[in-house]
Amino acid sequence: MFLSFLFSYLLKPDFMRRPDRTFDPYAESPVDGVIAAFCSVRVISGQFLSDKKIGTYVEVDMYGLPADTIRKEYRTRTIPANGLNPKYDESVFEFRKIVLPDLAILRIAVYEETGKLIGQRVLPLDGLQAGYRHISLRTEGNFPLSLPTIFCQIILKSYVPDGLSAFVDQLNKPLLMKRTEELLNATSNSSFENCSTSTSSSVRRSRVNDSGSASASAHDTKATITTVSSNASISTYGTVETNTSMATSIKSKSQNDAATPITSDYLRDHKTFCKIKTKQDKELSLMKKKHAKEQNLLGEQQSKMMSKAKTDYEKISRSPMMSSGSSKKELSNGGSSSEGKNDPKLMDLINEQNVEWTSLVQRQLTELNVLRRQHTKEQCDLLISLLDESQKTQIKEITERHSREKKDLELSQVRQNIEDSKRLGSEKNIRNRSDLDRRVRELKSNNTKKFLEERKRQMMKQDREKENLTKSHETQKTALMNEIDKMLEYSINYQDETPNARFPSSSV
Repeated sequence: MFLSFLFSYLLKPDFMRRPDRTFDPYAESPVDGVIAAFCSVRVISGQFLSDKKIGTYVEVDMYGLPADTIRKEYRTRTIPANGLNPKYDESVFEFRKIVLPDLAILRIAVYEETGKLIGQRVLPLDGLQAGYRHISLRTEGNFPLSLPTIFCQIILKSYVPDGLSAFVDQLNKPLLMKRTEELLNATSNSSFENCSTSTSSSVRRSRVNDSGSASASAHDTKATITTVSSNASISTYGTVETNTSMATSIKSKSQNDAATPITSDYLRDHKTFCKIKTKQDKELSLMKKKHAKEQNLLGEQQSKMMSKAKTDYEKISRSPMMSSGSSKKELSNGGSSSEGKNDPKLMDLINEQNVEWTSLVQRQLTELNVLRRQHTKEQCDLLISLLDESQKTQIKEITERHSREKKDLELSQVRQNIEDSKRLGSEKNIRNRSDLDRRVRELKSNNTKKFLEERKRQMMKQDREKENLTKSHETQKTALMNEIDKMLEYSINYQDETPNARFPSSSV
């Protein structure tokens, strides 16, 4: 039994034994699954430190991970000529962020003003009890001293990042109100003396709880804050609170810069399309004027030829030889006159003019149809080119906007780091340069983590936006190709009947 006790060993913490957890002893961010702690120590006084009239002072150190170790930084002022009951009551020694509380150790040591050790006490952080405590001292070899003690106030809490304390207080309000109601209900039926006694004790307990001193209340409060300020929750809430304005600005930019739908009407309103359409309309108008001029010229020629043919026919019909024969023929036909319609030469001329006019109109119709098809083909090619160009422009714009959003996010992180550094530099509770550097590193680490999370969400949003834009571009191209097919089919089947309406009627 004794041998087994001698050769026993302590297990490592659970997170160091689990294969799904990673542990970096030099990391300043909280370990996976472990909640960082906050500890403050206020050295109030000492009792029976020495039977001599010597000056004494107290040092408070923290040992643990490299990020948690703080030595030779926190010490009280020296109380001269009082080794019996010196009073050190001064500012609080705060260990704001203890990354790994399971491995952290608190050391309280009392020294003479010459630097000689009077006594010390080394306490594991997970074994500390919050509140006002008399801590008995031990020698350098860890042997107990009979009388020397240090009277301290110890506060233990879960670590809350800068800027989230008000949020955690809001979450703790319902719990404090519930405790107050339970206390009032428990004391309502008691006598006045018991009520006053309970009230005074409750006031003391509330004071101790407010400072994190009562052990049971501290554990309850710690559990409550623990559920809220876990690693994921802290990072999430911190990101939401710090980057609200940034996310709002990025959202407004993305809404204002939404891609305009590229429809056929949108492409037809393009400057290049309007220019080529004006040019084509001008070409078509010139061709129609040319055709009308040809038709007028041909009509005049045919009219002159027809007039000459009629004149010749009238001269022949008025001759004496033709007049007697024609009068007899008219009498035999009932006295009707066909005015030369029975003249073979005149009818041949009319047929020739009709054929010539028809061939002219058919040729003009063919030229118009060819020109319209050519114009339609040019318009279709231009619409496809404009669609591709507009889609490339939208992709370029969205890429540039995403790049600007990333730069704005990086600049906001830099500005946040500068503001935090200035704010920490102006705080009065920072004692020395190392504490300031530690706080600055902590804030930079938190800002970097928030930036990475915000950047990850930004990239996911940008990927979705690019994917939606690509799908809309495919839909737009499909719709435009269908419309182009209809335009080409219509240009092939289109027949202009206007020239046929101008077909001249020949009469003899």
